[in-house]
Amino acid sequence: MNKPNAEQFRFRSLGKTIVIIDWANVYGWFSDPKSKNYLGWKIDLQKLFIYLSDYKEIFDKRFYFGVETGKSWSEELQARIQLIGFNLQSKEVKWVPVSLEKSHFKKIIKELFDVLDGIKTTNSEIATKLYELRQKIEIRLAEREPDFNYELIEEMDMELKKLNTSIGELQKQMAVPVMRRKCDFDVEIARDVFNLSNNFEHLILFSGDGDYAALVEDLTVNKNKKVIVIFAPGHVGKEYEKLSKQLQEKRLNYRLFLCSADRLKDDIYEENNIPKDFSSGRDDFMVAEDNPKSQ
Repeated sequence: MNKPNAEQFRFRSLGKTIVIIDWANVYGWFSDPKSKNYLGWKIDLQKLFIYLSDYKEIFDKRFYFGVETGKSWSEELQARIQLIGFNLQSKEVKWVPVSLEKSHFKKIIKELFDVLDGIKTTNSEIATKLYELRQKIEIRLAEREPDFNYELIEEMDMELKKLNTSIGELQKQMAVPVMRRKCDFDVEIARDVFNLSNNFEHLILFSGDGDYAALVEDLTVNKNKKVIVIFAPGHVGKEYEKLSKQLQEKRLNYRLFLCSADRLKDDIYEENNIPKDFSSGRDDFMVAEDNPKSQ
């Protein structure tokens, strides 16, 4: 086990503790470098396991992971999670059709609208060229010069072909079924926490998903448990802001600690992947993360 040092962040006064890692949520913290909420560093699973193992109070480290059967990278990661020593909870990823109105398809919708805008522009250009062609024909006929130049007509023909191509691409895109990767563990995590609630005093939850706020509320308000929510800046549900205020009013705020993942960075980050221009952010209402005494 690692020997704690002066720089290492430590949770204090833990009772018997269970750890829940919702990997789909955690992976989203650093999977897209272009995201405005990009964490800026990756989590080393081996180092995370070692860090958690330094706490003798932690008796179960449960790792929820959706595997894509037939994809080597996914199956290899699943095997590695088990090899490291996590208590793996896994199920197969499903691909389900969803509505184009959903937010994660905004990019596709934007592309379709770009095509439509292109068609509008093309139509406008064709209308202008037709008007110019009409004027030229009228002038040539008035001058009795039937052998006028056909370049303008050829240009119009090319524009029409481009228009047809754009419409064809639009139809092609709309004909392809839109599928979304789905492997949520909300139900499984809630079930397991409920079934194990008599066995732990503290819960450490690696997920800022607001869907878990109701579960955290039940644990802290009704079951006298203490919960530590590990989140990445920009990846925490607003439901926790409401819950924090509720607990404060009941003078139970000591039962919930909202902790930025950046506080664990020195102990769990994967080396050689930190962008030079990275600067960590935080959510304004997360006052507890700057107050070690709150834990």
